[in-house]
Amino acid sequence: MKDLKMHVNGIDLHVVDYGGVGETIICIHGLTANSRCWDAFAHQMISDYHVLAFDLRGRGDSQKPNEGYHIYQHAEDVLAILNFYKVKKAIVVGHSLGAAVGACFAANYPNYLSQLILVDGGVDTDPRIIEKIRPSIERLGTVFPDYKTYIAEMKKNPFYSNWNDYCEQFFYTDIDHHPNGTVCSKVSSYAVFEEIKALSMISIDEFYNRIHVPTLIAAAPNCFLDGQTFMVNKEQGTVLAAKLPNSRFTEIHGSNHYSILFNKYPQLAAEVKSFLKKTAEKAAG
Repeated sequence: MKDLKMHVNGIDLHVVDYGGVGETIICIHGLTANSRCWDAFAHQMISDYHVLAFDLRGRGDSQKPNEGYHIYQHAEDVLAILNFYKVKKAIVVGHSLGAAVGACFAANYPNYLSQLILVDGGVDTDPRIIEKIRPSIERLGTVFPDYKTYIAEMKKNPFYSNWNDYCEQFFYTDIDHHPNGTVCSKVSSYAVFEEIKALSMISIDEFYNRIHVPTLIAAAPNCFLDGQTFMVNKEQGTVLAAKLPNSRFTEIHGSNHYSILFNKYPQLAAEVKSFLKKTAEKAAG
């Protein structure tokens, strides 16, 4: 695995190159996340694919400019990374906000991708979701006295009840360690609130009229642990997948909005591998 910085679209973006062989997968994280949320998925995929992930502008170790916090700009950043790697066609995988970016990319740069994977996102969202993700937003800007206290607070979140090494690495990467021992998230709260504002003014579902590649929509049935609020519900996901060629909807059993990436059970990667293989075979004839 390599950590890279590349200057594209006027800013520095941090890219994680997990290595691997085969077609390139580029992974796009969610609203308050960073590239290392993809570790568990990438480690299961690199036997068959070359996997990249990056920190969206305003997050992680990417630059935090005063503008550009909307899915169209993120899609342009994805394109710039692919051009940097001289990748002519890629598989785009996105989670949550990253899935919305993936749908935007598929609609606006159709010649640059072969398949699309949307993980618990990529559709018009329930307005109640902002309240559900408030704990993730509230950690931004909070200064914790030390790393141990920070991790103890993160472990209290019921979404991470199945805490493991992938969670630990993600949250370690999330923070700036200050000389006096205090820590706080690297994510720009300004970026997050600008993002939420921009999302409220567009329809993600409209992108589906311009998506023409096989698409897997994978949802977390225990999304926000209340049985009522979903990023993608079964009916919504099934209807949207039916609009697209050789596409389908699936649920990742037992997962919530966050554990769908961080859990150690392999269903997500297995579903993605099976889908990619079958759709590639159909495309080849």
